[in-house]
Amino acid sequence: MNRSLGTAFLCAVLSAAVCGTADAKSHATPQVAAGTSETLSTTADASALAATTPAYVVTPEAQREIEAAAPASNMPSADADARMWAATGSTSGAGARKTEKKADAMRRFARGIINRTSSLAVSLTRDAMRFIGTPYVFGGTTSSGFDCSGYVQHVFAMLGIALPRTADAQFYAGRRANGGLVSGDLVFFQTYEPGPSHVGIYIGGGKFVHSSSHGVMVSRLADRYWAERYLGAKRFVAFR
Repeated sequence: MNRSLGTAFLCAVLSAAVCGTADAKSHATPQVAAGTSETLSTTADASALAATTPAYVVTPEAQREIEAAAPASNMPSADADARMWAATGSTSGAGARKTEKKADAMRRFARGIINRTSSLAVSLTRDAMRFIGTPYVFGGTTSSGFDCSGYVQHVFAMLGIALPRTADAQFYAGRRANGGLVSGDLVFFQTYEPGPSHVGIYIGGGKFVHSSSHGVMVSRLADRYWAERYLGAKRFVAFR
């Protein structure tokens, strides 16, 4: 009898303990320590946690507030490039007058260069023609008598332009006459020896003045003798 009562009491205690443990498990909530990467035990628990975590979404109202708070200089606009170029290309007031004044000065400078070179070509041609009829003298460099290179050197020296003494030295010292012949260019020929051995001054119209065996005279580049011996032209002044 006593043994039966003790056994029944022990069974009742064990049953209550088992039921309490099961109830505790059914109401327990999984805990994840903050700041850790502990993995949740089940997929259902992970889904439940995700459902309670707010997603970060920028609403249109929040975006407008962000843009309003940003500095104006950091906010590009559709016509930013157009406004920048307009600002770069526009000048007003004193700046515009200063720019125009510089442009006028440059134009006056360019006209002065053109006028100077044009008048220089005229002076060179005029001075060259002054010696028509002067006799030829081999090695001559004065108005008493010239050889070809001495004559050219003398005429240029009258305008303050120093040239080498001989025809070949003048040929190699000059610049190529690009853009066609102009008055004042030097024209070179191969005559009594290979290379540039004769020189004259081009005066326009296909003609040149030079000191030949007949003295200072005007000849035509198209003349057969000179055309067959023509080497080319060189330029010492930027004539126009």
